[in-house]
Amino acid sequence: MKRCTRCVLPETYPGITFDSDGVCSLCRQAENRSALPSYDKLRGRLSELLEDCKSVKRRYDALVAFSGGKDSTFLIHTLKEKYGLSLLACTFDNGYMSEASFRNMRTVLNAMDVDHLIVKPRADIMNKIFLGSSEPGIYPPHLTGFGSGICISCIRMVTTMSLRVAIEKGIPLVMLGNSPGQLIQSENEIIFQDNKIPYELRKNLFRPLADRLGEEVYDYVMLSKEEYRTRPFPYTVNAFPLIGYDERTIYDTISKLGWVRPEDVDPNSSNCRLNSLGIVKHLEHYGFHPYDYEMSLLVQQGIITREEALRRVEDPAETTLTLSEEVEKSLMSS
Repeated sequence: MKRCTRCVLPETYPGITFDSDGVCSLCRQAENRSALPSYDKLRGRLSELLEDCKSVKRRYDALVAFSGGKDSTFLIHTLKEKYGLSLLACTFDNGYMSEASFRNMRTVLNAMDVDHLIVKPRADIMNKIFLGSSEPGIYPPHLTGFGSGICISCIRMVTTMSLRVAIEKGIPLVMLGNSPGQLIQSENEIIFQDNKIPYELRKNLFRPLADRLGEEVYDYVMLSKEEYRTRPFPYTVNAFPLIGYDERTIYDTISKLGWVRPEDVDPNSSNCRLNSLGIVKHLEHYGFHPYDYEMSLLVQQGIITREEALRRVEDPAETTLTLSEEVEKSLMSS
């Protein structure tokens, strides 16, 4: 398969073209992009939010969506040790987390003295949502270009759960551990309030899933109208573009806390077995790897090498395919 000679985007990626040097159109667009986020301004805004949080006496300054993976583990460490925040780690248990991930959670949170809340929705609903999300056409191309339908649904449920807990407990900030490759270089996705998107517009995004599975889906992928009307509404922060992201530093830091990489996950996950099914289904339906775009951005930003990116998006290893089959059988048996 032909891939960009600079990043790793393949010829099957929607709308892509290559020039005579084999460089893809997205890389050329990045060269000419003038409207990059003002990170200095956003860092100032983050500092203001953090100071506001700490100026009011409350149990928690921020909630961190904690998967037990490398990125959210490092995020908790940084927010506590560097910024001195009082944190609540909140985990969305989708039913397919590696057991090693839960061991990592216990180990690192005990080491850092951070409170932990695990939210586990009922398995039958989760399995229905993941199976439905694995089908083509559930989400529009502007989303499936950046990830699998399964991950889109799961990440949205993580965000909804995090906001719901933050609202219930009066926590002003929800911190997410998305890597810089999972963000589309916009200020509005780094620091924002989720209720700024009109309720009906958000509902329309999930309508194909709800039409297939039932209205109860909405309760898991989005807040209610009443919850969106909460004032003050929590801010959501994707912090890594502002606090820095270096994979070697991340692994070195969290390993000292006792974090160990799980062995029963695919190369693109450090906590979730379900991810393998998302990869296989996305390749089957769309003809490109759901991590192609993320890996390409990480290469463009100099965070990983092209060789490392290729390793993560080459044809799935036998272990990934086997794990995908196991997960799909489990989803369908409920």
